[in-house]
Amino acid sequence: MTIHPTLILLMPETLLSITAVLALFFGRASFGMGRDRAPWISIFGLAAAASVATWSHFNGSAAQGAGGVSCDALSYFVRMAVCCVGALAVLVNWHIPHDDERPEYFCLMLFALAGASLAACADDLLLLFLSLELVSVPTYVLIALSRSKPESQEATVKYFFLGAFAAAITLYGFSFLYGVGGTTTLRGSGSGPSLAIALAAAPAGSLVGVGLLLSLCGLAFKVAAVPLHFYVADVYQGAASPVSGLLGFLPKMAGFVAMIRLLDLTGWRIEGKLFWLLWVVAAATMLVGNTLALMQRDNVKRVLAYSSIAHSGYMLVALLAGPGNALVVAMESPLRNGVAALLFYMVIYGVMNLGAFAALAYFRSRAAEHEPIETFMELTEAARSRPWAAGCLAVCALGLMGLPPTAGMWGKLMLFTSALSLPNGHPYGQAMIYLVVLGVINAAIGAVYYLRIAAACVTGPLLPDAAAPTRCGRLRLGLILCTLLVLIAFVRPGPLITQAHAAADEFRARAAVAAGSVEHAGQQASR
Repeated sequence: MTIHPTLILLMPETLLSITAVLALFFGRASFGMGRDRAPWISIFGLAAAASVATWSHFNGSAAQGAGGVSCDALSYFVRMAVCCVGALAVLVNWHIPHDDERPEYFCLMLFALAGASLAACADDLLLLFLSLELVSVPTYVLIALSRSKPESQEATVKYFFLGAFAAAITLYGFSFLYGVGGTTTLRGSGSGPSLAIALAAAPAGSLVGVGLLLSLCGLAFKVAAVPLHFYVADVYQGAASPVSGLLGFLPKMAGFVAMIRLLDLTGWRIEGKLFWLLWVVAAATMLVGNTLALMQRDNVKRVLAYSSIAHSGYMLVALLAGPGNALVVAMESPLRNGVAALLFYMVIYGVMNLGAFAALAYFRSRAAEHEPIETFMELTEAARSRPWAAGCLAVCALGLMGLPPTAGMWGKLMLFTSALSLPNGHPYGQAMIYLVVLGVINAAIGAVYYLRIAAACVTGPLLPDAAAPTRCGRLRLGLILCTLLVLIAFVRPGPLITQAHAAADEFRARAAVAAGSVEHAGQQASR
């Protein structure tokens, strides 16, 4: 029997989908491992998907494409990131669902992880849209399943309707790109029609700009960028803390990967109105996120929610810088590649953010029937009784701030230096310098509320009657692993930087070719 090439290329995503179905059915069975069957199956499925992705990448199947699917270095990086952070998320969420909802809970989580992985492999607009929805739809239900309070149901409804609105905007933008190019294929094999070829030949003033604008506006909802950011605080507060940690990684990863794919179609020629639009969005996202987080005086989850908006702004700075297109050896540095910096920081941020929310899930409040803590007062009361968990939260908070000895320092360094690496004479070089200055100022503003979180972990009174923490060994293991990874990646960031740079090399090469073509066309026109 001959297996279709597309199924071979999508084997990791197929394994995740099959594992999701197995977690649902075997989790409902009445024999075997009882209540822990579904999360164990999820862990094994993620390990199998990562193994298959690694085998296929290093055995020559990378850079192949068929049926709207393309496997390259970016897809390998995203697959491994999704599997690794997904395994941490399973550990952290182990205790969240009720026994009768556990199979559905982890089934939905695996489908969302498969959607984020599929977004990196999509070489077709329709497949890219479906992968984004495969990330979104399960997360709507996860929020509702994570808690039984009315706030959770309100957050679910709000997230669902706003997500549907953003999806409609994205699909509307895709329709303009299809109308200009006459195909939904992004790049294809190089011999057939593709959007990359059609957009390169499209005349100035065509509907390409409208399609990109609408598509990026819809994707701004996924990454929680201004002006589609207003849902974040309510959704993060309404969901259980481990689910909030997952929401800080999966939609952002899928959204930024989709943005990378779309901007790659243009050869990273971000010019004119499109440049200034992204510049304003990046600046406003940093400023609004940090300002709103600074104004929060009570709820820790809302502080972290608004800080996630600010981090999206930092990552938009690197996206705006692009992969670099100068054909010089200096551009090989990972500090000069915006796409590599974005991918590196996305993974580091996902681990740090998940660790911070895992710590909040571990502590319990004395007042609210031993519910997980949410306020600074509850954190101050509970942290001193569990110093190791308070230390983990402090490390993650310092990492989000960008201080050593955490990997967050390398992440912010790469983000900002990549924006300063534009060649001399670049028309937007001065604007990028101003954007980096604004980013550094915002990082300093963010230090205020992150230090408040760290201080709450060590300055509170030691209470003899503090509430007992969450009794889940897997949650403790996930929290410890997140903290250790943040510290280890500071000491040895090389492996992750190397993989991120390898994932961005292909985009850098195409940007260099596009820049050379534009320069050659300009010389011909001057003659």
